[in-house]
Amino acid sequence: MYYFIVNPRASNGRGRVIWDKVLRYLNKTHNAENFEAYITEKSGDARDFAHQLSYRCNEKKTITVIGGEGTLNEVLDGINMDGNMISLAYIPTKTDNDFARSFRRKYNLKAQLNRLFNDSDEILLDYGVLNCSSMNRRFAISSGMGLDAAIFYDLYDEKCNCEQKKGKFYRIKQLSYLRTVLRECIRLKPTRGYVILDGEKRHEFNNILFISSHVHPFEGGYKVCPEANGKDGYLDICIVSTRHKWRLFYIMFSSFFGKHVTRTGVHLYRCREAEIHTTRALPVHVDGESIGKLNEIFLNCIPQKLKLRI
Repeated sequence: MYYFIVNPRASNGRGRVIWDKVLRYLNKTHNAENFEAYITEKSGDARDFAHQLSYRCNEKKTITVIGGEGTLNEVLDGINMDGNMISLAYIPTKTDNDFARSFRRKYNLKAQLNRLFNDSDEILLDYGVLNCSSMNRRFAISSGMGLDAAIFYDLYDEKCNCEQKKGKFYRIKQLSYLRTVLRECIRLKPTRGYVILDGEKRHEFNNILFISSHVHPFEGGYKVCPEANGKDGYLDICIVSTRHKWRLFYIMFSSFFGKHVTRTGVHLYRCREAEIHTTRALPVHVDGESIGKLNEIFLNCIPQKLKLRI
C-alpha cells in the first residue's frame, strides 16, 4: 500500500496539477487501487494525517508528500518516530525548492514515481527541533529569527491577499519578494542578544539582524550555511550582527553563491544544540512557516532519524 499526503493549493495550485498527473500514472499501472490519498484543506491537516498514519504503526509505510516546504514540515512534525517504521518520499511543487537543492537534484515527476514504486535508495537524514515556552516544532531544512522570518511572514500574508484576486497573483508575485525585502530592511531594528552553543560556548552580540539555524544549506534560495550537511548530526548557525543595515544587501547578494561567509558581520558556528536569547521578541519561522514572535528559543539536532526515499 502506498500513502500520499497532498496539498492541492501548494504553489498557487500546482499541487493539484501534480496530483492529477500522479493519478493518471497510477491508473496506467498495477497500483491503480493500491494507494490511499489524504488531501489537505487547511493548515494543520498534513500534520494530523501524518500522525494518523504513523500512530502505533507496526508495519513499514512510505508516505509521499506532494506540496511545498510548509507541507513537508507539517508531515515531519506529525510523524510518530518511535517505531522507526515510516519513510518519507517527497515530490516538491516548486522547481526552486530548498530541500531539492540540497541534493542538487531536479525532480522529474515520472522518474520520482518510478523510484517510488520500485526499489530505490533510502537515506537517513537529520532534522532539527525548536523548543520554546509555548510549543516544540520539528524542521527539515531551517529555522530562524529576525529578518528572514519577517520576510517569510510578509510574503505569506501577501500571497493570501493576492490569491483572492484571480489571475493577478502570478503577476504580483514577481515583484512581491523584492518589495518585501526592502520594506523589512527599512523596518528592521537591530537587537542585543547572545547564543549558548552545546551548553558551554557563549557568544554575545549587540546588533543582531537575524539568526538562522540549518540542517541543509539553503533558505529561500540563499545558501546561508554552505557547509551544512543533513547527515552529520550538527546544526549550522549563521548570525548576522552589524549596526550598518546597508551591509545586508551585500551579504544577501553574496549568499546566493555562499560567498557571504567572509563578509563583515557574518558569524558561522556548528553545534548539536543552541540556546538563543534576545532582548526584544523577534519573528520566528520553521521551514518558512511563521510561529510568532519570541525572544528565547532552544534548538537541537536529531541525528539520522528521518528516513527519506530518493
